[in-house]
Amino acid sequence: MAVNFLSIFTLCLLPIFAGLIVFSPIFRDNTVKIRRFAKGFCSFSLIYTLFFILLLNSNFNKAAADAQNIVQNFNFTETLPFNIIPNIDATISFGLDSFSILMCILTSFIMLLILIVSKSMINSKQKMYYGLMLLMEGILYGLFAANNLFTFFIFWQLTAILAYFLIAVWGTNSAKQSALKFALFNTIGAAFMLIASALIYAYCADANIQPEFNNLMQASADFPLFMQLVVSIGFLAAFMIRLPVFPLHKANSDILYDSITPVSMMLSGILFSTAAYGLIRINLQLFYEMFQILAPALILLGAAGIIWASYLAISQNDTKKITVYYTIAQMNIILIGASSFTEFGLNGAIFHIISTALVSAGLFVGIELIYMKFKTRKLEFLGGISKFTPTLTILMLILCLAAMAMPFTMSFSGEFLSFNGAFNSPLLEKNYFGTGLIQGFIIFAALSIILSGAYILRLLHKTFFGIEYDIINDFNKNGSAIKNLAVNEIKLSRHQITVLTIIVSALIIFGIYPMGIIDKISTFVSTNISNIISTIF
Repeated sequence: MAVNFLSIFTLCLLPIFAGLIVFSPIFRDNTVKIRRFAKGFCSFSLIYTLFFILLLNSNFNKAAADAQNIVQNFNFTETLPFNIIPNIDATISFGLDSFSILMCILTSFIMLLILIVSKSMINSKQKMYYGLMLLMEGILYGLFAANNLFTFFIFWQLTAILAYFLIAVWGTNSAKQSALKFALFNTIGAAFMLIASALIYAYCADANIQPEFNNLMQASADFPLFMQLVVSIGFLAAFMIRLPVFPLHKANSDILYDSITPVSMMLSGILFSTAAYGLIRINLQLFYEMFQILAPALILLGAAGIIWASYLAISQNDTKKITVYYTIAQMNIILIGASSFTEFGLNGAIFHIISTALVSAGLFVGIELIYMKFKTRKLEFLGGISKFTPTLTILMLILCLAAMAMPFTMSFSGEFLSFNGAFNSPLLEKNYFGTGLIQGFIIFAALSIILSGAYILRLLHKTFFGIEYDIINDFNKNGSAIKNLAVNEIKLSRHQITVLTIIVSALIIFGIYPMGIIDKISTFVSTNISNIISTIF
């Protein structure tokens, strides 16, 4: 009875309802009221999602103790009382486990930070912007809480549509082209996902199987091998396009760069993570027998992606492009951990989803604040700005240390667990393509952390501590209105300091105590990995 007030439908529909209110004539064009309403509603959503995980633990701990098979039971399951396509049992169905609720909390947290920092970064079409952001929050909840493939596919498509408008409307001059490329690639991936989902639903209809995830986990091993192969590749194609994975990263790197900073935070922190979530939820959990054959190749692609993104980052002279390629490199580390078939690796992948979301969001905010104050992203024009921005310098120093995966920051734990899991993967015992190269590529990829240290230190040094560039004279030559820059310290606004301080605090707290998060997902990881390994290895 204690959990009756918790409803996944409520969790998903309230932000969507709030977004529609913003679009309605109620607020007219009062941007202050719109902004406060959106932030207040997002704060409520964060508190609401926290209640789910607080009341979820005891149930899942008990379920883990009784687990005898690969099924990981979902809590708070809800289904719409009608079938959208009755002949194939296509219902909207929701359910939560420790992994999905953690992703919902991450969504609430990042979206709240985005709305706070948007105050000084969104200066046009604010009604549309805040409405779309609230709609996106509700849609993301629906994707992470999906309890069948039909629900997952519907919300997956909706996230791509909303992302297109957020990128195109508020981005740079080339944002429309980048958004169109992103939409095209995602449409191709969605077509593969649709074919794969249709095959599963057709089979389930013939075999009289309810297509919820729990039932598919039990029945998927009996699916025809050819169908498993087609379905696995179909979902994998969609996830690889969005993750982003080498060599399919170009469209995602373009939208990260061309988007306005709050949208870049949403893309790197949440939207890309939907692909990592889907990879774990569908490919690993449902089709693990086929995924073990594909996993060595994915680990090799992940290692190649880390090396390539690091090479691109170290050759850049633009602060935002460095952050973009840093984000892409970290997403490939998540791919490696998720493909390792070890508890260490999967714990590391999920933990690194959260750490990358925080670090990337913080870096995007920091470099945007530098751009707002100094009107440039070029490293050669930013030397020695620490004397003007002491507060920002301290916060960015900590963020850069976290980006380099220094011990006692979140990134260190995520990277260490992911690489450790892949290096000791049971896949090494198999004779699939690439298994003999896994350890060599993991060593090579881990050494690329040296490259990340190089380009992050270069970013930090040339921006804050390098040879001082004559900023005032350069601005004066270009007709800038900035005055007295060399005399006065540049003050950050309260909301800007708040966002960066919250991110930095979280990176340190969970860097020192990573078990605060890992304990929440340990049931999910141990139940699934132990049973998968006992089944196929």
